[in-house]
Amino acid sequence: MQSKLSSTLIWRVWHLAWPLMLANASAPLLGLVDTALMGRQPDSQYLAAVALGANLFSIVAWGFNLLTMATSGSTAWIFGASGLATAGQWLRRLAGWVGLLGVSLIVLSPWLIEWGIGFYAPEESLADHVRTYLGIRVWSAPFVLLNLLLAGWFIGIQRTRVNLIATLTAQLVNILLSVFLVLGLGLGLEGVAAGSVLGDACAFLVYTGCAWKVLGYTKSHSLSTDLSTRVPSLSHYLALAFPLLIRTFTLLFAFNWFARLGLQLGQDVIAANAVLLAFLLVISSILDGYANAAEALVGQSAGARQRQGVQAAIIVTGCWSLGTALLLTLAFALSHQMLIGLLTDLEQIRSLAGAYAIWMILMPLYTWWAYWLDGVFIGLQWVRAMRNVLLLSVFAFYLPLSLLIPISSNHVIWALFAGMMALRSLMMGTLVWHRWQRIT
Repeated sequence: MQSKLSSTLIWRVWHLAWPLMLANASAPLLGLVDTALMGRQPDSQYLAAVALGANLFSIVAWGFNLLTMATSGSTAWIFGASGLATAGQWLRRLAGWVGLLGVSLIVLSPWLIEWGIGFYAPEESLADHVRTYLGIRVWSAPFVLLNLLLAGWFIGIQRTRVNLIATLTAQLVNILLSVFLVLGLGLGLEGVAAGSVLGDACAFLVYTGCAWKVLGYTKSHSLSTDLSTRVPSLSHYLALAFPLLIRTFTLLFAFNWFARLGLQLGQDVIAANAVLLAFLLVISSILDGYANAAEALVGQSAGARQRQGVQAAIIVTGCWSLGTALLLTLAFALSHQMLIGLLTDLEQIRSLAGAYAIWMILMPLYTWWAYWLDGVFIGLQWVRAMRNVLLLSVFAFYLPLSLLIPISSNHVIWALFAGMMALRSLMMGTLVWHRWQRIT
């Protein structure tokens, strides 16, 4: 019986993870299409404007990604403790607040856009193009935030294929409409911005339609008073979200500090490091699938107070993550020269990146723990511990050592980065080990 249950759980992890891997891996496609469309315009300012505008708008999607993490963990917990109907009530409670936040961004957009443009300080003609792009693009803010919320909710209730369908729908609509509006109607950057808005809106329709179907809206909308009292308050959600917000900006600082250290060795080193670090996106796109599976399975068992279920979910998701990390390391070892060549045709950058490729090859081994354990901690709602571990790793280890140790080689920069990731993983793993017998 135990063997059967273990086999079921092993394949359950895979079925939860693979749709999220595909959804994550397909994300860069939109940027490539927008770049290609604007690259055909008569003036390079259009391409520059979309690049700057997309970077500014990505702050919304990247900064508010905590909505997905906080929602997946809390929903999985509620799903395990009280079932799908209560999870649906939780979604309705959150959706109103998140939708209001999205509308607030539209209201504040004139000031936010000017602040963002002021950060880059472009020439006035380019600034006008950025204003035009963002003036349209900002209308998708409510859809983007609600999509992040819904993505986390579907992870929490273990229906991750919905995330893949919604992501592919947004991309397909965005690409087709952008091509039609830009090449067919000649709308330029207005067409690209409108295509993005409509793509996000269509993803929202997919998410809400699937949520309606999953919940059986007419049945689950009417909950008993006793069941409704099991739905956490908004303050509980904020208690999850704020530590995740601090974690997000701490990670942002760490990656920007990595770039700043490279600046001491010249622009070629920065370029070579950017090429190598690009493969971290590949690693995260794949391993985040297992992290999300851990959020859902660990959270469900924790909510149901099933200690053995939590332990089994941790072990199985960890094994999947480790096995995939080993395969990625092997793939990078066998093909790193070819992969580097795909990203740059500048010989000096290829050569320099090749000289430090060992850090790219080993990258899956010193990062997989962090991705996997992030999912475990979110499922257990240990978000404060998750935040504290990262703060210690960055500000008690990474930053002080980088200031004390002479940056005489790029190997030093990479060793500091790898050490920070390894220390973060070691502390998280130690915390799980010490709490293993009372983990729920």
